[in-house]
Amino acid sequence: MKKLLIILLCLVMIFTFTACGGGDTNEGGGDEPQGEVIFNVAVNTEYDTLNPYTTEMLLVYDWLGFMYDSLIGYDKDYNAVPKVAESWETDENDWIFHLRNDVYFSDGEQLTSADVKFTYETMANSYLYSIKTYGIDSIDTPDDFTVVFHCSAGKPDMLLQQIPIVPEHIWGEQDVLTYETTDIVGSGPFIYSAERSGPGTTAFVKNENYWGTPANVDVLVFSQYDTYDTMAQALAIGEVDACYELDASVQSTIDSNESIDAIKGEQLRFDYIGYNLLDELLADQTIRYALDYCFDADQVIEMAYYGLGRRSYGPVNNDGYEYIPDDSIKRDFSIDKANEILDEAGIKDTDGDGIREKDGKKLSFVLTTASERWSWQQAAVNSVITNCAKAGIEIVSETIGKMAMWDKCVDGNADFDMFMDGWSGDPDPCYMMSTFIFYGEGEGYTCVSYNNEEFDKYYYLASEENDLDKRKEYVHEALDILYKDCIYTFQEFGENIQAVNSAKWTGYEPTSRGIFANDLNSTYVNIKPVG
Repeated sequence: MKKLLIILLCLVMIFTFTACGGGDTNEGGGDEPQGEVIFNVAVNTEYDTLNPYTTEMLLVYDWLGFMYDSLIGYDKDYNAVPKVAESWETDENDWIFHLRNDVYFSDGEQLTSADVKFTYETMANSYLYSIKTYGIDSIDTPDDFTVVFHCSAGKPDMLLQQIPIVPEHIWGEQDVLTYETTDIVGSGPFIYSAERSGPGTTAFVKNENYWGTPANVDVLVFSQYDTYDTMAQALAIGEVDACYELDASVQSTIDSNESIDAIKGEQLRFDYIGYNLLDELLADQTIRYALDYCFDADQVIEMAYYGLGRRSYGPVNNDGYEYIPDDSIKRDFSIDKANEILDEAGIKDTDGDGIREKDGKKLSFVLTTASERWSWQQAAVNSVITNCAKAGIEIVSETIGKMAMWDKCVDGNADFDMFMDGWSGDPDPCYMMSTFIFYGEGEGYTCVSYNNEEFDKYYYLASEENDLDKRKEYVHEALDILYKDCIYTFQEFGENIQAVNSAKWTGYEPTSRGIFANDLNSTYVNIKPVG
């Protein structure tokens, strides 16, 4: 799929990267120092930007975790542990963090409280991190190594979030929402290397001046492949050392190779079908309920996700917060029920063509999916088309590029019907729920123009409640409202397979969420060649 020029460039760079799989060190030729340890990870997507203020991608979110430091980190059970902040305490609604005095950015400048203050104040306008700054009224820096966050109320997510601390002396001179550079200055264990990156590959080099535990590898390389199958094959033949994400369609390739350690983990993420609430027909809750009844979650999880996942009824699967609706309102798969509620609403097929009408308009909708995900979404789409047809609803499939889909399916845009996508979260349940709060006309993240003041009320109560039991009550109240509104058909909580060549690599420790994209950078720091 690469154009000729990119193919030629890849051939020029083939010595640099293909020889690096399997933990091999460079033993001659090339520009890399001899004896380098290079860890090569296969991924199935390109990235959008390395700008932490504007990126929208989980992959980049993972990279930001090892390019920059944050106030706190997590242990393998996702309890907060010291990072840049060596200690902290609370005073009523204030959070006071005491910083280490030995943290330096890669250009030699010391990280101080001024960088933390600048980061949190400007991240309020970012895409991934803005909601994490909610509730912070002001920030004081009484000295270079103390930061005081003055909060309007309780802020229970303060130890459930990681925000990359950027250097003020770099970003303070820029428009943070437009700044693009390959000269990354960070304080994390790895730094982006433009020189070592190329078409289809993104490279990070070890930060020799990192204050914490030094990484065991010299270079991290993320190599892009088109499909899970080509990723698994590359791992099997030693072209790469690990796969960032796989699915069960490649299970046979993995199982046949004793050198591959396959790790399954449930992600803090869900997939969904979103309904455009600006559409005259989809604004009708009865029609959305009928579509929801036509979704066969068990079949989709088995056929589209190869059994990697489980039914979801909402966006949150954080421990202790998951929502299961009461049986009296639960909408599990039932074409009979879909037909029943449409009949009761007087939405019938009056001309005998198999498609119901309401007010003269046919229940015919276009379901948009991303071409990059078609390999696994195809089965889900086909299931929806087949089942909806039995309820008198026509679904037409449209597949376009992922970026084009995101541009098309945004809040305030009436030029789409339905689309299939997913969201990823973090250890704080309110982070995922923030997708559904209303930010004003034409704004928000739901991409379906959702606005419910009752949902917002319980969301904000949960966001400000430090008492764990009360917080769970508020979360479930909000999720109950969301489920009844049926703006999404929640498909499943995603699981995936991540894989490492364990014959050549050791030192990694899986969590319940796998070894990559798990809000930890320990895999990248601790992994090392066997022996």
